[in-house]
Amino acid sequence: MATTRTSKIRVRQGNFADLPVLDPGELGYAKDSRRLFIGNDTVNVGTGNGVLTGFTLPLSVSKPTITTVFVDGSAVNASTYSITGTTLLFASPPTGVITVGFNSEIDIVSDATLPSIISLAANGSNADTGFQIDTTNYNIVVMDYTLESTNGVRIGQLRFGTDTSASTSTIADNYTETAAVGITFSVDIASANTMKLMYTDADNLITKFKYTYQLWNSN
Repeated sequence: MATTRTSKIRVRQGNFADLPVLDPGELGYAKDSRRLFIGNDTVNVGTGNGVLTGFTLPLSVSKPTITTVFVDGSAVNASTYSITGTTLLFASPPTGVITVGFNSEIDIVSDATLPSIISLAANGSNADTGFQIDTTNYNIVVMDYTLESTNGVRIGQLRFGTDTSASTSTIADNYTETAAVGITFSVDIASANTMKLMYTDADNLITKFKYTYQLWNSN
């Protein structure tokens, strides 16, 4: 008589705070927040020369996911660097090949959105938000966002893009707010193959910037 065998596949699980960077293709479930993640191959973001402290991350790495930074294959202490938007900033200039291991989140809750979060420094004047894209891949961004400061809350949508052949750009900001939040957004395309989202703060207040976005190429 044939034997019937039933196999069960179990996913790594635990609390969100204890979830490590997963191996490529490995799943991890944060039971306390009901969030599902999958590991990716490490991404090379540049080579440290002992002078540079800032490096640009792919957009996929800039999402609010669990990230580990390596220099020449060795994990770097998280207290020695920060990630803001698409910018990886070291406290001291590294030397060696810099790679990043990260988890991507798999959406399993249809009625909840988990945005990226950036703190915009007070009194910024045409300052970098930390969000930028490689225009060789995409040149159009549609971004839903919120801003919150002690003045109030803004809910809005940014639509911005660049005509790479003509080196021109455009941005539109449609929003509603509970009270005036003095942030004005702009676009910077001065660096080759790069479009950056900039801001100016008229209120001299630290502002919490949350956003989700869609990208495509109009070419």
